[in-house]
Amino acid sequence: MQYETVDEAKLTAQRLRPLVLVVIAAKLAVSVLLLTTVQLPPDANTPDVVALR
Repeated sequence: MQYETVDEAKLTAQRLRPLVLVVIAAKLAVSVLLLTTVQLPPDANTPDVVALR
């Protein structure tokens, strides 16, 4: 009986491995998309707009 549970665990791990890889790839893709949409502050050489009263 003990050998059957070990085989089931290995079989389950083999079946879940592609799903785990897909989840990790999706997390990386979301992180990359979020990082590319971050707006960096403008350069220091550009003049600031000053409001006049």
